[in-house]
Amino acid sequence: MINGVVGVSWVFAALLAVGSSPPPSASAQTPTSDEAQPATPVFDGVFRFVGGNAQRDAVTEAVERAVQALLPVFHELARKRLGTANTVPPKVSMSMDGDDLVIVYGDLDPMRAPLDGSVRSWHNREGTKCKLTHERRGDQIVQTSWSISGRRVMVWSLAEDGKALRLHSTMTSMHLPVAIDYRLSFRK
Repeated sequence: MINGVVGVSWVFAALLAVGSSPPPSASAQTPTSDEAQPATPVFDGVFRFVGGNAQRDAVTEAVERAVQALLPVFHELARKRLGTANTVPPKVSMSMDGDDLVIVYGDLDPMRAPLDGSVRSWHNREGTKCKLTHERRGDQIVQTSWSISGRRVMVWSLAEDGKALRLHSTMTSMHLPVAIDYRLSFRK
């Protein structure tokens, strides 16, 4: 604090990024090739948002909880930036391109990375260069993106019929006292 006022630069840094620390190691949770692995769903296709107003409202409420945890002087800016960073997309597409899973979340640049947790670069909505990983953990895809100011973990689950896609998104930052956490539903 400087004269009782929190510096503005750290709030801007928190609001500009999607992720902060590297993703946790999945080695303890990912089965080795020697272990029997159950049949896993194929994450492929275009999925449209079907969560309706209830899920849209839940995203707005999650953003607002994070905003309210900040100093009031930052509320308007934080609400705008965090709301934009947590926009519910009308559709999500997933496809394999060689060894890479390509996820297109709404109008964002394609997020491309192999399913082995290898780190790739990606640019978020604001053009900030972020790190990105995709990992298959059982019947889920764990997508992690991060930069110097924050991290987002998106856990994708596909129903047995391959048509219903669920997303659990968590955005954290050392500059946000409260994580932004919500779930969305999509369908082919």
